[in-house]
Amino acid sequence: MESHIGYLIKSISDRIKVHADKDLKDHNLTLSQSRVVMFLSKHGGQATQKEIEVFMDVSHPTVVGLVSRMEENGFVTSRMDDEDRRNKIVTLTAHALTTGANMDKVIGDMESKMLSSLSDKQIDELTEMLETIYRNVS
Repeated sequence: MESHIGYLIKSISDRIKVHADKDLKDHNLTLSQSRVVMFLSKHGGQATQKEIEVFMDVSHPTVVGLVSRMEENGFVTSRMDDEDRRNKIVTLTAHALTTGANMDKVIGDMESKMLSSLSDKQIDELTEMLETIYRNVS
């Protein structure tokens, strides 16, 4: 069972999450919350909860919980969209922007560690193969 590709991918993903959660704990963030911060950063600092749901591929209640905890910890604010009251707009705070730079370092360090024993050519090949697998299962 341990030699199955799917099992290896899942095991790697689980270990990445454990290490990232441990590293991000100092910033009072989880890996999932850091993904929300990065998504919002790349979208001008704000997005609707629905856009976050689609990006993270999770349910509405999951995003509501994530955003709620992030609000409690001062990373985001949320408000109803004046143009469409069905939408809730989530906005990064100054605290989140400051923390974002530190998160980039944590993520970069983790990726460097994962790839440290691979050559540039192997990294390119691995990236291509993973992108292909991702497309196949999408």
